[in-house]
Amino acid sequence: MTSETLPVRTDTQKRRAVPSYPHIIKTLNMVRDEAEIPEIEEELKADPVISYRLMMYVNSAGMGFPRQIKSYRQAISILGFHQLYRWLVRLLVTADPSDRGSAIGRNAVIRGRFLELVGRAQPDSAAADDLFVVGAFSLLDALFGEPMEVLLEDLRISEPIRQALVARQGPYAPLLRLAEAIEVTDEPKIAAAMDELPDLPIDLIFETYEQALAWTETLEA
Repeated sequence: MTSETLPVRTDTQKRRAVPSYPHIIKTLNMVRDEAEIPEIEEELKADPVISYRLMMYVNSAGMGFPRQIKSYRQAISILGFHQLYRWLVRLLVTADPSDRGSAIGRNAVIRGRFLELVGRAQPDSAAADDLFVVGAFSLLDALFGEPMEVLLEDLRISEPIRQALVARQGPYAPLLRLAEAIEVTDEPKIAAAMDELPDLPIDLIFETYEQALAWTETLEA
């Protein structure tokens, strides 16, 4: 699977996961107008399919970057406005104009933002970008109808991210389990996840989750 080819499933094939047409159009306009990079980054993060495919693209062997590109801001800076615009135009042809974002995609964005905000609140906030990726990519298997390990096999990501997404193990896994439990209001699982995160105040957890919900709503406005 390449960064510009989405899987399609019939009874024996993979499900087609399309990026959000409105988000691509909005991002294209922002790139064309050379908006501030943080603003473009926020818009890219609003759609997990776009986020995934951008990371696949910049970390592909064909791009030839010697080091792994781990953040969206870094990807934008390296690609530049011209190359990012061309990539978005190519992506646009695969988008569904009627797609306003599925419930799965929305949940993935909420998870990503929640984990990112929790990461930023820690004394060492260096993991915040990784945590966004963990949350936003955690439902890729549901979006694409393909095993997570297959989706990630060609994507250069850190081992903690891979462990969390494929096996729900490693340092990021407890936060992902917490996000999943909050999402369905499963109190026993919330309590179990909190036991794994003794240094996180409960007030911070629910405050940041509410912030993640509010942020996602602004993207849909």
